[in-house]
Amino acid sequence: MVNIITSVLASTVRAWRGTSAIVRDKQPDRWLILYDMEGCPYCRVVREVLTELDLNVLIKPCPKKGAGYWDELSQLNSKKQVPYLHDENTGKSIPGSEQIVEYLYANYGMDSDSPVTQRKPLVALSKLATLLRSMKGMRGIKAHRPEQPLILYSFESSPFSRPVRERLTELGLSYRLYNAGKQQLADQGLGSFRPVIGRYRPLPGTNRAILMEMMGKVQFPFLEDPNTGKKIFESKIIIEYLNRTYQLPR
Repeated sequence: MVNIITSVLASTVRAWRGTSAIVRDKQPDRWLILYDMEGCPYCRVVREVLTELDLNVLIKPCPKKGAGYWDELSQLNSKKQVPYLHDENTGKSIPGSEQIVEYLYANYGMDSDSPVTQRKPLVALSKLATLLRSMKGMRGIKAHRPEQPLILYSFESSPFSRPVRERLTELGLSYRLYNAGKQQLADQGLGSFRPVIGRYRPLPGTNRAILMEMMGKVQFPFLEDPNTGKKIFESKIIIEYLNRTYQLPR
């Protein structure tokens, strides 16, 4: 319970950025790649914008004192700093949170009526969010790396999804993040408790609609592991699965 309470506080400190999203007709042809550390306050700013712009992204975690993807990142950026975005659609590689945010808006922003707030978030508040989470999602632990990236349906401010993303970073496990921010009034609420009359219907073509068709409900987080065939809801169960399947003995 304390874990979720501090996660709620972290989202509150960030004014719940990374909750609402524009409606994107089509994803980029190739996956955006983000070298990321979940607990990093600068990375958080970028992930919030990725949710708000409704962009899917391949996350390659780079935890402190852990293997992760530091070696791969060093081939792209000699400074070995996160966040670092690589876009195979344009061939661009961008270091630094402010530069990445500007790039994402310039290349993947929609129209001027976008509900996304384009103010630069205060990094100080992001640092406070990291402290509230006791620096989770930063330090690496020994883990087995699977052949294929895992798949996670989530959105940045989700208090239930954050602990899962933290553990994925600590284990250094790459994952395809299907962002599923809230795009209509009916998306508000939790699970089956939504402000709708009758059956909840996500907007067609969205990641929420894909999840509904695949699993019969929309709930976050949702993890799919193509290496084992497992499909799992509930953060506690997902974390137990990740530890059991990929964590190596100390």
